[in-house]
Amino acid sequence: MSKRVTYLDYIRQSVKQLVEKYKTNDPYRLAQEMGIDVDEFPFRRIKGLILEIAGKVTIVLNSNLPAWLKRVILAHELGHRQLSPRGAGYFFLAEHTLMESRVEYEANRFTVELITWDEKPELNETLEQFAARVGLPVDMMRYKVIK
Repeated sequence: MSKRVTYLDYIRQSVKQLVEKYKTNDPYRLAQEMGIDVDEFPFRRIKGLILEIAGKVTIVLNSNLPAWLKRVILAHELGHRQLSPRGAGYFFLAEHTLMESRVEYEANRFTVELITWDEKPELNETLEQFAARVGLPVDMMRYKVIK
């Protein structure tokens, strides 16, 4: 009898496959291992985007962001690549909408799963403390499913 894979399991399974294959959950090391170039540009509004040109994939991060946030954005863009690779080149400015699209939700779930891989809140650790310890904005913790 086959086990039914839920929507959330699919995202977690995708992260698990990457982490096990490349032996890391570090977004920069993953990008390097996957043959994805990471570059920076001083965008005004865009935090990051992923492009595929002539078969070469590049993730471009906003150079004006702090290092911890670049790491989060890189994980998010890797999520887009892993979960919907045909969508490369697509980016979405969430600040200008009232609703979160499915692809953005998936990439955010992927980000949180990747960055918090093998991490759980410590005894008496608040959600804010846990988010700070793992390097995520506290508002992204709503994507974390703690088992």
